[in-house]
Amino acid sequence: MHTLDPVTLLSTTRSVRKRLDLDRAVPRSLIESCLELAFQAPNGSNMNTWRWIVIDDEALIPKAAAIYNAGLDDYVASLGEAVGDQYMGAEIPGHQRISESVDHLRESLYRVPAILIPVFPGRTEGASTFLQASLWGSIIQATWSFFLALRSQGLGSAWTTGHLMREQEMAELLGIPFETHTQVGLFPIAYTLGTDFKPAYRKPVEEVVSWNRF
Repeated sequence: MHTLDPVTLLSTTRSVRKRLDLDRAVPRSLIESCLELAFQAPNGSNMNTWRWIVIDDEALIPKAAAIYNAGLDDYVASLGEAVGDQYMGAEIPGHQRISESVDHLRESLYRVPAILIPVFPGRTEGASTFLQASLWGSIIQATWSFFLALRSQGLGSAWTTGHLMREQEMAELLGIPFETHTQVGLFPIAYTLGTDFKPAYRKPVEEVVSWNRF
């Protein structure tokens, strides 16, 4: 176990792309132990209705990666001229590094040791705000806890949602009932190249926090 104090764990766990070790296998037992920790996160009425699909088949990972890349192509196409310097996040400090990091993952995703796709029952299309919040709120916490568990073991992941542009294709690939289940995202799993991560840029508290009123 990679020993980290709570402050370091919470402030240095982030999406890892360039520093994923593509050549080191990750044992199933380690992934399962990280998931077991993640499952301690709260979920609606403690019903545990979630499903967690881990892809570690060397023939299947490139197919999932291809769907992810096609989904990102769809997303970029949907932006029209709002790309490059016109992208809405272009003014964020470190934007260029993030862009290069995303490109690296696109090129290397087919080589990662494993991929996680969490799934919950139900669809959010046309659902009330309450139902949407309840559905997402019953799995997002555990998904992030999985990231924290990975970090504590010297592993990392990246939060990606690009493949959801082609969610049905992934459902068909993995046998997920598309009409009745929703995929949360696609999360590569790998050891990290080194474990020395630092806090990232975030807007200061006084800029985004208010008290008692908006």
